Amino acid sequence: MSVRKRLALAGAAVTAVGAVATLVAGFTFGLFSATESSSSNSFTAGTVTVTTTTPTSVVCTITNMIPGDASTNFLPAYSNSSDTPCTYNVEYTGSASAWLGVDVTVSDGGTALFSSGLATGVQFQLKDATPTTFLSSSATNSTNTGDTTYTAQGGTATALPAAGISDLLIGTTAATNGAVEDFTLDYGLPLDSGNVFQAGGVTVTLTFHAVQSKNNPLPGTCAAGQQCLAAGSFAWS
Repeated sequence: MSVRKRLALAGAAVTAVGAVATLVAGFTFGLFSATESSSSNSFTAGTVTVTTTTPTSVVCTITNMIPGDASTNFLPAYSNSSDTPCTYNVEYTGSASAWLGVDVTVSDGGTALFSSGLATGVQFQLKDATPTTFLSSSATNSTNTGDTTYTAQGGTATALPAAGISDLLIGTTAATNGAVEDFTLDYGLPLDSGNVFQAGGVTVTLTFHAVQSKNNPLPGTCAAGQQCLAAGSFAWS
């Protein structure tokens, strides 16, 4: 888009004709004038873009676990905490500063391996490199039973719903072009899970998204790692 402005630089510049009497009657004089255009003014919209080494929606599928298995960083440690965590590398590549969020979707297979509020199902812990915790486990005993929780807006630990959760805020400082976030998803299947989970399966999908930060202020109750819902003048899209 360009904007062009017409600037009048001079006009009505004829003043001294002199006393030539009737000999000059009927003569016409041209007015001095000029035009000038401003330099072209262009306007370009900024971009808000999230990229990963694979698509922005990255799927981590966990199979063939047995009770007592966990990934290396899961706490408290399980009988066998040697499985490989799921990792995600996310880069913000937009030109406009932005708030970043992550959605977690949990999908059980034909036989469930995760059940919200059931202490013997598979549990998850999600952190970034800062480290900020997005999902945690309430497991404390020797069999590692517990519940996967997220932190609701305002600071309350809440059981992760079977369908997952959306709009977990990655940080309260707006991301700029080139900012990289590294995420690790750890998991563990409690030692006393029982036969109900045999052949069970679960798929966890993390979807990263961004929205402009300028003219879109965060609510005061939003904190990194917690759910941050659209409210007032803040929106995710």
